[in-house]
Amino acid sequence: MPGAVILLNPRSRSGGSVAIGRLLEPFHDAGWSVELWASEGVDWTYPAAVRARDSGVDAIFGAGGDGVLAQILPAILNTDVALGVIPLGTGNVWARELRLPLDPRRAIIAQLGAPPARVDVGLANQRPFLVITSFGLDARIVEMVESDTGAKALGQLAYPLAGLALASGLRGTPTRVWLNDDDPVELILLAGIVTNGQLYGGVVPIVPQARIDDGQLDVALFVGGGPLEATAHAARVLAGWHQARSDVVMRKVTHARFESIGQPLPIQADGDLLGATPLHVAVQPSALLAFGVNLATRVD
Repeated sequence: MPGAVILLNPRSRSGGSVAIGRLLEPFHDAGWSVELWASEGVDWTYPAAVRARDSGVDAIFGAGGDGVLAQILPAILNTDVALGVIPLGTGNVWARELRLPLDPRRAIIAQLGAPPARVDVGLANQRPFLVITSFGLDARIVEMVESDTGAKALGQLAYPLAGLALASGLRGTPTRVWLNDDDPVELILLAGIVTNGQLYGGVVPIVPQARIDDGQLDVALFVGGGPLEATAHAARVLAGWHQARSDVVMRKVTHARFESIGQPLPIQADGDLLGATPLHVAVQPSALLAFGVNLATRVD
């Protein structure tokens, strides 16, 4: 009988109100043994994931937001322990990237209905990430939302509202950029995004052709000097018109480096703040065994 551990973050957006029985029942119905572990502590998830891994379980399911997945990830990279997600957070970006139902019970059923598969993982200054690392505007948006409990209560709506609040004061930053082994170029950047998937924030297709299992990451760099250009970029991304623009650099990479010329820019990865530039990114191909991949890579 396969076995799983659920690591529950009670402090996530819905983690304190979810019915525990609704989380356990789909595992039992699918013939799995399962235990649920929870803690109010901030730093308990990673050591708990290590303990679960070493106990010989087949899967660890993160019940919460993308933050709990980020804590589990380093414990199971390059192992045969599969990652699952139970979406209870603010953004639920990984669950959305996998096209999972956002109802926790239905999400579990969908994942257990097919075997896990290998996906790539990104590294941002050596920190693993599942979906996106970014610097500049996007990192400032994450910083604003994560520091405001009221904003987090708005769910996905919090991110565009924070972007609108920040846009009026936005200025492009001279940045030196290395993509793969190319010579460096200098750009005035409003925002830089490196993604392992298709969706920005789990909602907007920023790189529709991206795959989480192709051994590469996708870079989107938005060039411009001020708020008017930032607003125009945002409108084109929403409309899907940004990829053919000369002021948007789109590239597939296995590694890249971004270095601010002057004031450092904030960095985030999967919703966690990681300090400031310089940022070095690299891909680890097929480093993670994950549930739900059959949904993410299907052709509609």
